[in-house]
Order: sequence, then structure tokens, then C-alpha cells
Amino acid sequence: MPTYIVLGHLTAQSKRNPAEALKARDQLFAEFQKKGVKVTAYTTIGPYDIVNIVESPSEELMMKFLMAAGASGNIETTTLRAFTQQESDKIRLS
Repeated sequence: MPTYIVLGHLTAQSKRNPAEALKARDQLFAEFQKKGVKVTAYTTIGPYDIVNIVESPSEELMMKFLMAAGASGNIETTTLRAFTQQESDKIRLS
């Protein structure tokens, strides 16, 4: 299953209403978990407020997940497609 690293900045909206932002996050994660998306979420100190490791059955579903996250107005993201060492080796050796 494709893996993505999602780096996020909390918006002013999420900082003003943290309880609402957390509720929206939990609803988003629950909705997409039902569709097969797996999220491991971290809160971080540094240039990003959050780092999520996300596995999605398809790129299309990942795009929907990211659009829904952005539509909440609570987070701005930068997303990286991640490859395991085995996936990377297979690509380089083919």
C-alpha cells in the first residue's frame, strides 16, 4: 500500500479553537479509516506542528483525504510519497 509523509502547519483557526480542530481531525481519521486509510499521527516540535505517516490503498483516496483535511481550515500540509527500502531497491534494480 502506498505510504505518504504528511507534514503539517496548524492554522490560526485551529489555534483559536483547538477542541474543534481535534474533533474535526478525529472525524476525518475515522471516516477515512473505514475506507482503508491508515494514519499514524505525531505532534512535533520544530518547523512542522504535525507529522503523519499515512498508508492509502490508492492515490485517488489519498488525494481525497488531503483535500478533506485542507477543507477543514485547520491545517496546511506538504505531502511526500515515501518508498520503503525494498520498494526503492526494486525500482533502482529494474
